[in-house]
Amino acid sequence: MNINFKLENKIKKNQIFDGNYLFIDGLSRSGKIAIAPIVSSFEKVEHFKIRANSDRLLMLYKSGHLSKEGFKYLFESDLILDVWFSMMGRDVNTNLHDLSSIVNSSKHEKYTLRVNRKDTPETFNEVAKEIQEQKLIFPFVIDNYMTVGSFLNEINKNFKYIIVMKNPIDLVFSWFRSGRGTRLGKDPYYIKPAFHIKGYDNVHYTMLNDVEEYSQANPLEKCFLIIEKQLTEYLNSDLLHSKNSCVVPFENYLIETEKYIKTFEKLLDTARTEFTSSEMIKANLPRIKDFDIFSKKANMIFDNMNEKYIHRLKNLCKRYETEISDFYKLSSITKFSKGKFK
Repeated sequence: MNINFKLENKIKKNQIFDGNYLFIDGLSRSGKIAIAPIVSSFEKVEHFKIRANSDRLLMLYKSGHLSKEGFKYLFESDLILDVWFSMMGRDVNTNLHDLSSIVNSSKHEKYTLRVNRKDTPETFNEVAKEIQEQKLIFPFVIDNYMTVGSFLNEINKNFKYIIVMKNPIDLVFSWFRSGRGTRLGKDPYYIKPAFHIKGYDNVHYTMLNDVEEYSQANPLEKCFLIIEKQLTEYLNSDLLHSKNSCVVPFENYLIETEKYIKTFEKLLDTARTEFTSSEMIKANLPRIKDFDIFSKKANMIFDNMNEKYIHRLKNLCKRYETEISDFYKLSSITKFSKGKFK
């Protein structure tokens, strides 16, 4: 539902720092947070940030409440401030329980020393030189940006991406279990924008053109409808096949962790450190296959969705198996008795 803003004026492009930018992107609940700490342990890689505002900018743009120019300006300026503040020791996460906290980084001593820097034009220039000379890499964890991948290329063609994908059945189950089908517009802790349209309330931004179907769906079906829309946009994205991108099926990553770490090293032109192994241990990687759990998730979903949505979910799974990963196949699902999972 993008709206064309016809304005005579244009916003001048911001000049971001001459560093290296990595976006660890994927649908919500796709497993990005299991990858970010490991990448952050590499040489030259800063500790990752979860950009609280980025997904909201995307939602406002896609719903027609923010122009393309405004979206790009805010994204660029946020990048500049995020990098600048990180290098100044300002506005950084120090919560003991957050993986994105610098306290939980192997390089926390270096980051802590940055609080001694003074905010001056000279310091800004020194930081810009340091970033360029050390070829620092700044990783950001973001949601759903492959749905507007062309925008990111317009901002900077050298951005790099780790695109985390997940089997549709796993995604639907994870979304439902975390309350994604009921919390929007009702839970004050869940502050994603909810929309009112055609007399319907608490509509997800991806469903503004399908509001009747979305509003009549049960919570599990709501999760499926959103995932179907977003995952299809991902599968259609040109950035999945870019030389600057690395597609990571999460189910494969859990088992073949070493293979993907080597891929990340090549993508970023850097190397792991002595701390990478400890990050793998913290994340319980690698793991073992568990087809039984996957089958139970599938049966729970199939038992509680309308047949037309089950059919569409299976078609989405088949496309995912063909184009991304056949680690879990529909044919591998064990059928349990109907009604066992409610």
